Amino acid sequence: MKKLFFTALILLISFQVSNAQFHLALGPAVGLNFNIATGPDVKDATNGLGIVFGGTVDMDFSPTIGLMTNVQFYDNRSGSSSTSGTTNGTAYTIKNSGSVAYFEIEPLFKLSLPKSMFYFFVGPSFGINMESSYELTVTSANDNVTFQDGSKKQTGSMKNMNARFELKIGCGMNIPISGNMWVTPAVSFGYGLTKVQSDVDSRI
Repeated sequence: MKKLFFTALILLISFQVSNAQFHLALGPAVGLNFNIATGPDVKDATNGLGIVFGGTVDMDFSPTIGLMTNVQFYDNRSGSSSTSGTTNGTAYTIKNSGSVAYFEIEPLFKLSLPKSMFYFFVGPSFGINMESSYELTVTSANDNVTFQDGSKKQTGSMKNMNARFELKIGCGMNIPISGNMWVTPAVSFGYGLTKVQSDVDSRI
């Protein structure tokens, strides 16, 4: 199974310039990710929210055909899961939280509906890992269950991180707020093709 990625770009304010059929819009982009991790090495349901911010270059070559390039300076993929067990008659729970972040470039083909605010986009997404960390926390009823080193919390950095490659598809709409400024909400789905870590069979 593959990990899935769902993102909602909640704000894109763009400045537009036009020349005949060609239109160019530039603006910042801010959004949220809902991340689902799956794969043979993912034993428990793992999901979570992350934030993303960057910028967008939006070029229309005709009323219907265009190219939208997103540059995400920080694309965070966070998730957590929990595992329960019993040791020496004491029940315990281990919470596993992870956070990774990427610098991403997304060249996306854009198809606009004629005489409509709506558009669709599809294309690849390439990401370089910038950040990777994990945290393990153990809790128990009588608070006497610990890890082997006696601690109740362990933190560290993930190793052997891969670059990220996914296929993305989505839709959005252009809402004018002034003569040459727009707010552009969009929603997209990303299908992760690469492992998060080279030695762990899991994807986002």
